[in-house]
Amino acid sequence: MLVIKNAIIHVGTGYIKKNYDILIKQGIIVKIGQDLKYNGCEVIDASNQEVFPGFIDPVSSIGCIDKTFTINDQNETAHPVTPDLKIKYAFNHSEVMFEGLHQVGITTIGASPGNTNVLGGQMAAYKTWGLNSAKMLIKEPVGVKGSVSNLVKQTYGKRDQAPQTRMGIFKVLNETLAEAQGELERGGDCADDEKKSIVKKILKQEIPLFITANKSVEIAALLNLLKQYKIRLVICGAYQADRCLESIKKMEAGVVIGELVFLTAKNYNNTDLYRLAQLQEEGIPVSITLSGESGPVGKVKYIWNAIELYKSGVASEEVLKMMTINPARMLGLEDRLGTVEVGKEADLVIYTKNPIKSYFAKVSHTIIAGKLIEQKGGDS
Repeated sequence: MLVIKNAIIHVGTGYIKKNYDILIKQGIIVKIGQDLKYNGCEVIDASNQEVFPGFIDPVSSIGCIDKTFTINDQNETAHPVTPDLKIKYAFNHSEVMFEGLHQVGITTIGASPGNTNVLGGQMAAYKTWGLNSAKMLIKEPVGVKGSVSNLVKQTYGKRDQAPQTRMGIFKVLNETLAEAQGELERGGDCADDEKKSIVKKILKQEIPLFITANKSVEIAALLNLLKQYKIRLVICGAYQADRCLESIKKMEAGVVIGELVFLTAKNYNNTDLYRLAQLQEEGIPVSITLSGESGPVGKVKYIWNAIELYKSGVASEEVLKMMTINPARMLGLEDRLGTVEVGKEADLVIYTKNPIKSYFAKVSHTIIAGKLIEQKGGDS
């Protein structure tokens, strides 16, 4: 058992509880209150420190790509439509970049295929610490990953293979969806074709579709095409989604803002972060990721991305939702993760200050599945 004492608890729903204790048993939060009575527990005194739900990166290739970017097991480029592939077979829990995620408080990722294919494969949710990949796996599949970005054109165009243009990308996407939709309407179960079976699950809203669309022209075209289907859509790397807000609201599509700091992506795309964050007021989940147009970046930039949102005028507790409960919803994990509440899994991070507000905040403890895996002490 583990107890965290006298903490400032950021619940993840917009509420803050000051000077509260958290009691953890068998990896689950079992009680939250003031001056809790306990015996035989490992104790963390979190006085004057701040406790958050473990952060969640909803779309990440970290663990499937090495630090030098010479190994790219997240991209299978033999064909632009490969929804039957499973990212879990590419996931390496001991990859160096992955091992550092919990050091900034990222306790869960949505491991994902990359951006080279129109439909690239099935995603899986992993804890960022554990004995091995099988033990760290939370749930799969949690989505199907696709892309309509320039990387698809670059990948197949250099081979003189379709799709080489945006026209070609959307033709492939629409034909794939329409064929599966037609079989559904005719009563076919697609059982003999694994690719169609997975696409059918997307169309029946059993699995969400995560698609990278960086520019407003890509986002607008994607929303226009998909409005004829019933799909749980999450737009990834959506740097210019602030220019398509009304269409996003109509589609009720989630938005994952691409990594903002590396190569000043926010400024290059002229992204209005405040407007994007206001989608949350409409009940639409918005989140952030370490992955951008150039792939994943260093762990500390996750916190810098959160600070960019805070600097744009978004309230810190609203930014926290983008790091916790919103990505949990996208991945179908909101019943287990994303908030500090009784009954939830004990994935928690303790900071010396609020990292959304201060570059000087430091991690003092990271807890995953109730186990203390990072303890630095930190300066208050």
